[in-house]
Amino acid sequence: MALTAWSQPIESLILEREFAVEVGSALLRLRVTYPQVMTAGCNYAVNVSLEVVDMGDQDYVELRYISVELSGTSIASSQVFRERGRVEGVLAEKTFQLVVVDPSLREVKGGDEERFDLKVVVTLFSESGDGGESSVEYAATLPVYVYSPPVYLAVDLDAPEEVREDESFRVTVRVCNVGNYSVVESGVRIYGPVEVEGADLKLLGGIEPGESREASFIVKAEERGDVILSAEVWALNAAGFNHTESESIVVSVKGVPRLELYANASSGRVKLYGWLSPTRPLTTISIQEERGGEWVTVASVSVDHSGYFEYTVERPGIGLHRYRALWPGDQDYSTVESRVVSVSVDRVASSIILSPSSTIVEEGAQVTLRGSIEPAVSGTIYIFRDCGEGWAPAGYVTPSSGEFEVAVDVEGSVGAVCRFKAVWQGRGEVLGSESNVVEVKVKARRILGEPLVLWGLGAVALLVVVWLVVRLARSRRV
Repeated sequence: MALTAWSQPIESLILEREFAVEVGSALLRLRVTYPQVMTAGCNYAVNVSLEVVDMGDQDYVELRYISVELSGTSIASSQVFRERGRVEGVLAEKTFQLVVVDPSLREVKGGDEERFDLKVVVTLFSESGDGGESSVEYAATLPVYVYSPPVYLAVDLDAPEEVREDESFRVTVRVCNVGNYSVVESGVRIYGPVEVEGADLKLLGGIEPGESREASFIVKAEERGDVILSAEVWALNAAGFNHTESESIVVSVKGVPRLELYANASSGRVKLYGWLSPTRPLTTISIQEERGGEWVTVASVSVDHSGYFEYTVERPGIGLHRYRALWPGDQDYSTVESRVVSVSVDRVASSIILSPSSTIVEEGAQVTLRGSIEPAVSGTIYIFRDCGEGWAPAGYVTPSSGEFEVAVDVEGSVGAVCRFKAVWQGRGEVLGSESNVVEVKVKARRILGEPLVLWGLGAVALLVVVWLVVRLARSRRV
């Protein structure tokens, strides 16, 4: 790992310590200025100064070497000197940069501190007037603490809520550094009951505070139902401590149904039919027709216990029609649509609705028949009658704007039931059709002056009753 500063240091107390150092008969003051706490991944300055306090009988004092290191680590800085001093005063003043990066720091948990010894070593040489030489290597040990910066990550796992059991889908993992310290290196691994295309582990690299990284995986579920997908993210802080976090998501894996649709045109009608498998009894299939580039639902039909369904389009327009079937799926199976079927219609079916003005008429009277035909035609509609001797022509009428009305004779004895129907023989692009059959019952004809006769009979009956009452009264008096 390169000696690079990755984090912003926490505020630290700057300490200063002094030590007395003797070389020959000379006395020197060693002063060390250093931070009490160092944040892993940061650069720190350690100032070292040597001052000759008393030369004694030495002709000169020479500084040859200074080293600064954290004991037990490779964090160190040193320099070779040839600094000579012959009088009291400052001999040397040097600043040493320490980059707090070392493999030994990886055991320090993020947010924790660990104590180390800051060791400062000074090598001095002196010579007296009589030629006597002296040398000394002085080591000063100072307690310091190394802070392992904490890592705070926000992990977001993005995948479809619902997939089919035979399809591959994308899972995206986003990792955001929401802390105040840099992440030196990071990676993510995806796992769960899925088959991963390619590697299931991807490196994300370093992440600065406030920045994000993401990785995508193409996976395919190995089982049907609710599947738990998990992402494990690891991140190294500047100390090398491995921080891990995980996130999970539930994906509904549904079975793949099969929906078949077929069509045929006959007698101006289009019959659509098909099967849904596996069978889902009583579920609803939507039948759609393409109109103006959009799919419009024209019917909803139920599926029977075998998975079969059908629907008849009664009067489709002339031309080419395109249909498809849709099933919305359920908790076990996904949405499915059939292939598109095309059917050509060259003739239109017609439909006639017929109703009588009355269902009971007198013998020998007429009944008015009213009706409508779709589509509206201008040809002749024939009326047929059956009063017990088979169907026979009874009249005809020309509709206006699809509506018609005609009076026909009711030929039948009292108590008979006459049936009527309307028939369009078809013409051009419109196919012929028959209406519904209506029934009319024949009743006896009323006699002319019938109310007056009944009144007269009633008056005679009253006179007879009065005469009998008078006669009875006279016979009792006698």
